Amino acid sequence: MSTLLSVSCLSKQFADGVLPVVNGLSFEVEEGETFALLGPSGCGKTTALRCIAGFERADSGTVTLGGRTLVDDGMAVPPEQRGIGFVFQDYALFPHLTVRDNVGFGLRAMGKAEREQRIAEVIRLVGLGGFEGRKPHALSGGQQQRVALARALAVEPDVLLFDEPLSNLDLALREQTRRELKALQRELGTTSLYVTHDQQEALALSDLIAVMDKGQIVEVGPPETLYITPETAYVARFLGGSNVIEDAALIAGLVPDEPRPDGYVLSVRPGELWTADEES
Repeated sequence: MSTLLSVSCLSKQFADGVLPVVNGLSFEVEEGETFALLGPSGCGKTTALRCIAGFERADSGTVTLGGRTLVDDGMAVPPEQRGIGFVFQDYALFPHLTVRDNVGFGLRAMGKAEREQRIAEVIRLVGLGGFEGRKPHALSGGQQQRVALARALAVEPDVLLFDEPLSNLDLALREQTRRELKALQRELGTTSLYVTHDQQEALALSDLIAVMDKGQIVEVGPPETLYITPETAYVARFLGGSNVIEDAALIAGLVPDEPRPDGYVLSVRPGELWTADEES
């Protein structure tokens, strides 16, 4: 695989802010990969996504997609020319348009026959055949989410950006939609950048996760690695919940070969505890 999306030293500060909302963010997304920006509300992940899409103007930094520069200091390609699909948190569907017309909104430059064929293709792909004539108010939350996904896919973007796309669904529907989205990603091999505060979503959907805090990336790695062997106490506490014990070397009676000036901490998750009887 090769790098498709590259973000380097991206920063954004709003006029009323003391600190940058996004502060020197750098990461790369490989072709066909699903990369998640995971963090609590207010950590800057959505602002970063909007800067990459072109909905916000970054103060500094660069963004390249497929070797093409989209953002550089003082230069920004318009959103509609970036080759990016965006699935919004609130879906942002046009209430007066049918499913067919919502999905085809970005295809108006196509010939009629080609446009209708593409609309039918993506509607089938997301499992909404038979709903083409309905308007958003006549759809469930899960169906609206599929329409938003179909609209993003219809323009055949180089990369798909997801901004908390499942957060408005109830728990059961969220789990079902998450499975469907994972299956669709595998089928299409789409490159995706996925923003969420939901740890389970990030763990289930992503090839790589970047955990964010205060506008910066704290740690990047595969889901299993971040969960089992995190490098920072912040990630251990945030990702899945963990009991973090300070001065772990002293508590456990360990004498490190190379003492660290900042000390040692021990991360213990509830599922990792057992008794001597259970072990035997």
